[in-house]
Amino acid sequence: MRLMITKIVCAALLAGGAAYAQTPNGGAEMDNAIEKNSRRNASEASQGGPNSPATNTPGKAGTAPARAKAQPGNQTGAEKKAEVDESVIQLYEAREFQGMPYRLMKPIDFDPSTAYPLIVSLHGKGGVGTDNLGNLRVWTAFLAREELRRKHPCFVLAPQTPTSWTTDDEPAPVLTEDSIKNYPEAWRGFLQRRMTTQPSPPPARASAGGDLSKAFDLVAEIEYEFRIDRSRIYVLGHSMGGFGSWNAIWAKPEMFAAAIPTAGALMPWKDPKRFANVPIWAFHGSADPLVPVDFTREIFAAMKQCGGNMKYTEMQGVNHGCNVPAFQYTGDDAAKGWITQCSSDRCERESDIWDWLFNQKRP
Repeated sequence: MRLMITKIVCAALLAGGAAYAQTPNGGAEMDNAIEKNSRRNASEASQGGPNSPATNTPGKAGTAPARAKAQPGNQTGAEKKAEVDESVIQLYEAREFQGMPYRLMKPIDFDPSTAYPLIVSLHGKGGVGTDNLGNLRVWTAFLAREELRRKHPCFVLAPQTPTSWTTDDEPAPVLTEDSIKNYPEAWRGFLQRRMTTQPSPPPARASAGGDLSKAFDLVAEIEYEFRIDRSRIYVLGHSMGGFGSWNAIWAKPEMFAAAIPTAGALMPWKDPKRFANVPIWAFHGSADPLVPVDFTREIFAAMKQCGGNMKYTEMQGVNHGCNVPAFQYTGDDAAKGWITQCSSDRCERESDIWDWLFNQKRP
């Protein structure tokens, strides 16, 4: 039995992850499950810090450039979509680039003569849309805390997609029962279930491609407008954003100085050796019911085999909401079973997630 995985299918997989294989309709039902499960387990997985950050002090106000269209945020929908409170929303300027809504937080006490690092934040399925609010997730609130902003001043860029974080030229192989046997074990089961429950491609979506390529163009636009330290551009995200983070460093390993994917995966036809030189710190909950933990385990195994630069923290007992403890991580906890492994001696042993990230720099 043959199944052509087109761009449409790739987008669906990246949008919902493994969860799409577990229900025949794979769309609205699983979207709701991801959103509810992520919100519920976010509080369960927290290391004790509040999910809503303290009020932050904005940096100096800037003027919206002619090349990047500024727009007022839809504040009336903040309670419905944004995972952050109003004080955080105010720190992220609402903008638009070629039809893509995005939010941008400038460094605190912004100095236009200084070159700053840039973090690209990719939202998960819960942020899909065009309201320019759903792209503000819990970790963007952590990044807005004044203490962290003063310790590590940087730009934070949060684009929003109504589809997925795939590129325009996303590879789309033909799958057969025989070809699936060449993929890692976790993916073999996933693809076999998909071929059984969905023997023909799903109905066409509004857009067959995702917005990762446009996000890359947006980064270039930000580099044009501001002084960005091009040796310190980082990408991170959770769930669909975790898929997107893996996809970003696979598509453009030369662009990123480091990545933090949580509860994500890389499509099995993509070779992880392509980003072996990109420092990565990945997180996944061992009890994740939506995106199997084996997806990250298999990437880590590949990185060990090729001597890549990947740290992996598997959080025992944590479900899909590993992003909350991950983006507040300050060190392993043996009592919880949260232990970080390293794929090689190339990995920096720094235990604080943000100190580790900002220590990474492309040669």
